[in-house]
Amino acid sequence: MIFTSCSCCKPLTASRGPNLSRRSFLAGSAAALGASTGLTTQTQAQPAKTRIDVHHHMVPPAHAEFLAAKNTPSVKWSLQMSLEDMDRSGIQTALLSQIQPGTWFGDAEESRKMSRVINEFGAKTVQDHPGRFGLFATITPLDVEGSLKEIEYAFDTLKADGLCLLTSYKGKYLGDPSFAPVWQELNRRKAVIYVHPLAPDCCASLVPGI
Repeated sequence: MIFTSCSCCKPLTASRGPNLSRRSFLAGSAAALGASTGLTTQTQAQPAKTRIDVHHHMVPPAHAEFLAAKNTPSVKWSLQMSLEDMDRSGIQTALLSQIQPGTWFGDAEESRKMSRVINEFGAKTVQDHPGRFGLFATITPLDVEGSLKEIEYAFDTLKADGLCLLTSYKGKYLGDPSFAPVWQELNRRKAVIYVHPLAPDCCASLVPGI
């Protein structure tokens, strides 16, 4: 599912999935949290930059090409689009994260390479725009060994602020026992984890045995 109401990304293809826009989803979340998501009504004068946006996607060119090769819907995005949207919405800092469905298409080595590309792109963006961006790095828990290596690189070398995880990976949810080594390492590091919603593989295995 690709959300159709993202203020910094313009869809290239029709949305598939539940009739719930990114804007309406975030608006409800903001009300519950008492915090802004940056998707405010535009005004003629730009507001003061006092907000932090923790739901802010990036699409490195290599990731867009990767998804296109997989016949997977992507979105139109650029750094300039993000900066302009942040300025209009009074956002001082945005935490960059991957777009769904991430990097996993069944090949662990392929996923590792693309996760590294996304993470290095994000880290370079943070470095080039001090104070405007942070980074929620990408891993794929289905590949436990690759995830542990990328956690080390993302935090120790790239100085990521946390990780972006999806709610499920090919039918496995975040509580799956096979992911335990990843959680142990993240707990050891006291890492910040941001979880992004993802439509599950419909419509089986939502609950074991059902």
